[in-house]
Parts: sequence; structure tokens; C-alpha cells
Amino acid sequence: MKSPLLTDEYFAYIMHDLKFPAMAQVCALKSLLNNSKVKFDSDEKDLIELTLNSCNYMKKLIDIFNSIYKLNTDKLVLNFTKFNISELIVEVTNEINILLKYNNLKLEMSLDDSIVLNADKFYIKYAIENIISNCIRNAYRNTIIKINVSLFKNQMIFEVKTNSKCFDEYVFKEIFNKSKKYAAQFRRSGIGLGMYLSKEIIHAHFGKMIIKSYNDDVNALGFYLPIYADKK
Repeated sequence: MKSPLLTDEYFAYIMHDLKFPAMAQVCALKSLLNNSKVKFDSDEKDLIELTLNSCNYMKKLIDIFNSIYKLNTDKLVLNFTKFNISELIVEVTNEINILLKYNNLKLEMSLDDSIVLNADKFYIKYAIENIISNCIRNAYRNTIIKINVSLFKNQMIFEVKTNSKCFDEYVFKEIFNKSKKYAAQFRRSGIGLGMYLSKEIIHAHFGKMIIKSYNDDVNALGFYLPIYADKK
């Protein structure tokens, strides 16, 4: 007999109860930053922005988890539109710039401004944001995050390189699974779920994830994606 907690109705209730507190937190912090009569100093403003970024991430994670549930039950319809991938990446990096500042990191980008994707912009943005955020969190302080976007035949290549602890064999096997057992190696919880959701998004667009380790503690995460990945 199927547990009632696994039904669509109960799942919808859970998502509702999680989403609205997250939305309230985001709205409150935005109001504090934009409408407060108190003048915050630089450190206080950075702390509020960092907290706002975290709340936004949680809100997006709830939305994506709901969408991936629909994807796995064949209930999700992707909204394919054409957009410039470089412009989207710049938008993402602007939104998470506080993370770079907090971790004393610099950003270098090599973007092909001519690449136009036919994909679901909302989900691709989440995958990009999740990959860049994880790279930032695990990079050595005072190093450079390098983002590269290029075109090979009909494939767009998005790759983020960092100076960080080299991935071991276990990470290569488990990083895109739901399991969070390896997350302790990165000193963060939730990495397994975020990377799993990114993988599901990219696979739904007929793409492939990238994970590489080079010499001298250099790692790369990203994905390949067909530029005309119309849903079948």
C-alpha cells in the first residue's frame, strides 16, 4: 500500500510550507537593504547581502526540487526559448558577486558573445548558478575563478576552473548522485543535491556534465549543451 506522504497532494503541501517562509525572508531582507532609514556600514551591508543570497538560493532550490520531482514523474514541461548564454552568465555572476567578495576571490571570464541557446532559461540559469556557487565555496581563498564559454561544432561548452583540493576517485563517482556522503570533503552540506539537480536539468536538455581534475590542485565543473536542443 502506497504511503500517503508520497502522494502528489502531500508533496504539494510540503513545497508550499517551505516556499512561503523563504519568500518572506527574501522580501524582508530586500526591504531592509532598500528601505531602511538606518545607514549600514560596509561590513553590515555585506552580511545582509550574503544572507539575502543564501535565502534566494534556498527559495530557488525549493522551486527546482519541485520541478525535478515533476521531471522524474513526467509532469514537467520545459519552456524552450532562445537567449544569449554569455548575457545569462554575466547576470548570474552579478547576482552572486557577494560570494566572491566574501571569499576573497577574483573572477576572469572568457565568453563567446555570439552563442545563442534554445533551452529553458530558468533551469539553465539554476544549473549555472549552482556550479559557479559550488566552485566559489570550495576554491582556495585569494585565487581566481575562471569561467569559459566556447562553441565546438553544435555544442556549447560551459566550464568553471578553480584552484581547490583535487577531486578524488570517490567524488568522480558520486558528485552527481543524490547521496551527500562525500559532502564532508568539501566542508559543505547539500552539495550532492544541488549537483544532482543540475545534472538532471542538463540531461533534460540532452547535455552532459563536466568534471575534471588537473595537476597543481586545479578542478573544473561545467557542462556541454546542444545549442539547438529542442525537446523531443
